[in-house]
This record gives sequence, C-alpha cells and structure tokens, in this order.
Amino acid sequence: MEKSRIQLRNGLGWRYLLLMMALTMVMAACGDSGSTESTATTSAPATTEATETTQTTETTEGTDTTEGAEEPAFESTSIRIATSPPEFDTITDAYWIELIREAGIEVETFEFETSPDTVRAVAAGEGDLVNTSPLAIMQYIEASGGGLVVVAVELLKTDYFLMATPDLTAVEDLEGRIVGISEPGDISDSLTRVVLEEAGVDISSIEFAQIGGTGARIAALAAGQIQAGAAHAADGLAAAEEFGLQPLVRYVDYVPEYAQRFLAASPEWLEANPVLAQFVVDAMIEAQRWAQENKDDYIALSEEFVEGISPEIRSEVYELFAGEGFFAVDGGMEMIAPTAELEQRQGNLGDGLADLATWTDSSYVEDYLERNGEF
Repeated sequence: MEKSRIQLRNGLGWRYLLLMMALTMVMAACGDSGSTESTATTSAPATTEATETTQTTETTEGTDTTEGAEEPAFESTSIRIATSPPEFDTITDAYWIELIREAGIEVETFEFETSPDTVRAVAAGEGDLVNTSPLAIMQYIEASGGGLVVVAVELLKTDYFLMATPDLTAVEDLEGRIVGISEPGDISDSLTRVVLEEAGVDISSIEFAQIGGTGARIAALAAGQIQAGAAHAADGLAAAEEFGLQPLVRYVDYVPEYAQRFLAASPEWLEANPVLAQFVVDAMIEAQRWAQENKDDYIALSEEFVEGISPEIRSEVYELFAGEGFFAVDGGMEMIAPTAELEQRQGNLGDGLADLATWTDSSYVEDYLERNGEF
C-alpha cells in the first residue's frame, strides 16, 4: 500500500491552491484592518482541520514536510457513498474507501443490489456520491436535468459472462428461452440485449425476466427457472464449477468499449467540497493503479469480502482484468462517450446527453494526471 500512498499525497492541485489563496486573502484583509481577533478567528478552523487530517496519515516520501507547509483542509470530515455490495470485480472499492478513511474521513456506505436502486438512494438524499453501473446514472441525469456529474470511471470494460443452463452450449440456443436480468435499466438488461443482437439472436423471441442481482440470477439458473443470465466473471465461473452452468459468451468480446462503473456526485456537493472531491478522485485512481500492480494483494483483499470462489478462478479473473485493461489507471474519462453512445443507439437514452460537458467534469482526473503522470 505504501507506493500508492506516496503518490496520493503529492498534493491536491489547483483546487487546494485556490482554497489556500482565498484563506490568505481573507487573513490579509483582516490584518490590514488592524483587528488581531478577526485574523485568529479566520485562520484557526483551517489550521485545526488540517492538523487533524495530518495526524491520521503517515509521513511518506513525496509529502511536503517543510516547516510551516500548508496541509489539505477538507471541507467535511465525512462522506456518504451509495454503491453495490463487494464483489470480486469491485475489490478496488474496498481499497479506495480504506484510502479515504486513512485520511481521517468518516465513510458511510449504502449498498444496493441493483444500480437503479443505488441511484435512487442518492436522488433521495441518502448519499453524496454514487459508484455504480453507468446506464442508471445517465438515465437519472437525463431525467433530472443534471442531478449528477460524472467525475471518474472505475472499470473501463464489463466483465460479464452470459451464463446458461448445462443443456445450452451456444448463444443461438437461447431463442425462445427466458433470460434473467436485474431490472429494466440495469447493465444486465441493456448490455445483454446488445450482446444477443450482436451475436445474431432474435431478441424478440426471448422473454426477459426480472430476477435480481448476479447471485439471484445464478440461483435461478441452478434451479432451472431461467435458461440464461449475466454474471460477473468470477461468480459465473464459480457457478460453472458448482452447478455445471455454461459460460456462453464474454460480453467484452461483443462490447469492447463500455465502462462498467461510473463515479458521480451532485453538482452541489462538488461545489461545496472541491478539495475533498479532488481527494476522492485521487484515491479512486490510486486504487485502480494498486490493483493493476498488485495481484496477490488484490486476491487477498477479495478473500476478505467474497466467498465461494476458488484460488484458480480468482487468479484467472484477475489476469483478465489486468491483462485486458479493465482497471481505470488513468481515470477512464475517455470511456464515457462510447458508453453513452451505445445506450443512445439502444434507445435507452435520448439526445439530451449528447454534450458531455453538461454532465461530466474531467478536471479532477486531469488534475491528478498533471501531478502524477499517466500510468
């Protein structure tokens, strides 16, 4: 973990500098008026908050330890994140949240099985940030007229496998069958339709049944209630071992340019917390770089959160992620456009999101890359 901590603490860029400049101007103005009491009142909160944050972290190479050097003053010491339960493909979330907590930030997570539920929670005020599948986020942005801003991408590609019952050996066998999805508007719905169409399957002949998340779909497959359904790679391959399910296709082979997860926040939260927002994005990218470089640690952390997956499958799926460029080691903002365009072609989004500048903000990723360079 030391390597990622070093880069994370190389500074918070222009947002932090602007904040420090503003504080300096206020202090200078108070000093000119001759009021010593006003100067102390203005500077004390920033100094105290920065000290508390510094005490929770270690001093490492790359940290400015010059006497009198300013430390980051976060606008808040707590954050609420709406996300999904830990799975093998999202183990970087656990590391990301650990980095945030190490900086003295209290993190409260709200976990939901489906991405639409995750977004609805933020819409209801139950989270400051949302980290989930892209379609639900984009549909909410379109419906709300800009209720969220996408600031980073977590996974550049989807790891889904289309799993089927043991008697089906080819994707063409699915015509006239029942395919399980999470719910309409979820990635398991929209991408499954794309993959089947790309594979030449007549989707009008297929019944799409709302089942639930990956675990629920695998259970329904094992019970014979459905004949196919999307599953994350590690879960799908583990189910193939346990139940004899057939992995028919990898979604990434049909949809190579589709991000699996977006990180988004409300415009109000971003405006109120520019330094904290930058730190959160920094930590997200650091977690992706850690994952790319640390196979053993990634697998070890996955074992703390995800059961029922053999060491062989964990190794195989990690190699898929690291070898085929799944981790968003440079922030992944370039994958937003093709993801949105695919959903527009599918009719899941209108033309309201054509201008990315109205609902994305790449400045946080750009700020990080300016300080740390591309991977």
